[in-house]
Amino acid sequence: MKSKYKVLIFIIGLIILTQYRTLYSQNPRDPRKFSHNITKTPTIGLKGGVLLSTITGDEAIDQYAKNIGLQIGLTGAFYLHPMLSVRAELNYEPKGGRFVNHDMEMNLHYASLPVYFKFNFTPDPEIYIYAGGYASYLIAAKTKGTYEIIIGDDYITQTINEDILPNLNKFDAGIVLGSGVQGRLNHLVDIFLDLRFTWGFINLDNGSAEFRYNFNYTSFWPEQDLDKPKNKAFMLTTGFIIYLDPR
Repeated sequence: MKSKYKVLIFIIGLIILTQYRTLYSQNPRDPRKFSHNITKTPTIGLKGGVLLSTITGDEAIDQYAKNIGLQIGLTGAFYLHPMLSVRAELNYEPKGGRFVNHDMEMNLHYASLPVYFKFNFTPDPEIYIYAGGYASYLIAAKTKGTYEIIIGDDYITQTINEDILPNLNKFDAGIVLGSGVQGRLNHLVDIFLDLRFTWGFINLDNGSAEFRYNFNYTSFWPEQDLDKPKNKAFMLTTGFIIYLDPR
């Protein structure tokens, strides 16, 4: 007899749970709604933040000192499932690195197109991770700052502001990995905070510089090797996204 009551209670509980979920799925504007059950429409948005970059594969570049710049861009998403989306961005990204023995920096300015898959773990606010790749085009590049050369017993300080765009590959590509949190501001708009890591696969040096890809002076760093310099960056960004169909 007790077993029958247990089965009956279980069935009633299952029916109540099913009806509860159905009711919530028919009322997506309720902020308590578990967002994984909502059919989400495509989104567009605006983002911006801080970018910290360096260059690997070059002993002349300090791997621990970072170039700091401001990233800004547009973002859009298409949902394959309420928990899974494909996202693309169009960003301006200033990258580069700082030199080890001189007060100099290399500044690389890219137009970048990241494309990645984003997975949400939680409802509002959404905690998410993502992974994908990026392709970038180099639109400007300069080495600037001061350095010292030795002439006899004298140390001579020189200033440089050199256009190095002809010495570099215009195309870059690599991986994108990140995580963040996104929360509902209203029925139309979400805001987010995002941390990202990118690592390039493409050798920056195109081999056209006589002495080095980024500096055409023989006496600058003869003891430091150039391997295959590549971009590496961390980005902390925020912004908002707009749902094309209000929830």
